[in-house]
Amino acid sequence: MSKTELIKATYTIRSNDVERAANLIAREMSLGVKKTTYETKGTDTFAAKATIKKQGKKEAVVEIMVPSQRISSAYGLVLSIAGEISCLNILKSIELTDFEAPSSLLARLPGPQFGIEGIAKKRKGPERPLFITVLKPSQGLTPKEFSHIAYESLVGGMDVVKSDELLQEPEADYLKRLEATVAMAKKAEEETGEPKWVMMHPVDRPKAMIDRYLKGARAGSEIAMLSPAASGFPMLEELSRFAKVPIMAHMATSDWLWQPHGMSVRAWARFMRILGSDIILYPALQGTLKAKKSHLKTVHEACRTPMEGMKQSMIAVGGGMHAGTMAVHADLFGANFAYLCGGGVCGHPDGARAGGQSIRQAWESYATGIPLDKYRKKHKALDRALTAFVTYV
Repeated sequence: MSKTELIKATYTIRSNDVERAANLIAREMSLGVKKTTYETKGTDTFAAKATIKKQGKKEAVVEIMVPSQRISSAYGLVLSIAGEISCLNILKSIELTDFEAPSSLLARLPGPQFGIEGIAKKRKGPERPLFITVLKPSQGLTPKEFSHIAYESLVGGMDVVKSDELLQEPEADYLKRLEATVAMAKKAEEETGEPKWVMMHPVDRPKAMIDRYLKGARAGSEIAMLSPAASGFPMLEELSRFAKVPIMAHMATSDWLWQPHGMSVRAWARFMRILGSDIILYPALQGTLKAKKSHLKTVHEACRTPMEGMKQSMIAVGGGMHAGTMAVHADLFGANFAYLCGGGVCGHPDGARAGGQSIRQAWESYATGIPLDKYRKKHKALDRALTAFVTYV
């Protein structure tokens, strides 16, 4: 029998009988709600234990120690701490608030294959954020049109170009677009002397996603994107274990999980890092998506908290970003974050090249401590962006 190891899982529950609910949760997530006559010393080693850490009126924070010695996959981890317990009749709601995995379990899961240090090495170490263009319009562009906009933004100063998560296309079109864009990225790299990457997003059936990912890496993509809440967490683990390129976990579909009857942002971010995300994308402040500064700090903490044998992830922000929204995020994260801009680059009144320039100029303003209103006077691209995006939507 394997030596018992334990995940410390914390839940926030609402119930008319929180003590009974806590015990039923522990029982259901280990041996089954109904006790039988067949328990043995062997089965008892898998019994979870519940402790009420904080209790209010019909609400409690419950800590459950979950045996994890047989868990070795994303699928198993999710089932063990975020599975059928959510359906228990005794509960009005249950949130997986946090969890801490033992180092022996972490060693069986992939974690970031590159992490912040690996990304910095691939970038050749510039002391600034990783600037990512989300190509707009999101759909309907030919490979030639897509790659041209990509080239313009990269020459303007962006580091990475990617498609919007909405873009879906037959495999042949996917590869044509990637190949055309990689060629233009290499051209931009030669002209600027800076690494320029193309991010792939292998949208397809599960087996075909793996095939697209591998073909995308062979085609020259230096980074990949996945929306694990849509694809399933196990797909993140599967792609990560190939260790071909860094992977960014996109937050699309995740807000359906971030509910009082679901999981916290912190728990989600822990899953993302443990299962292989080198970059974790969360909605930005001052943009078109809803976000809280406290949640951004939580994700950043989950990315950076030391875990034995596991690399750190990089936080990314996006959703309505442009030159004028840089500083609030730099104040939180310094230079070590990824900054995604779609319309804030492609929608610049002078085109995507000027859009890229405006993002770099906004960073220069921040890094040198010169206020935007002063810096914009001698930097046309920045000035035009700040005027154009006073009202983003």
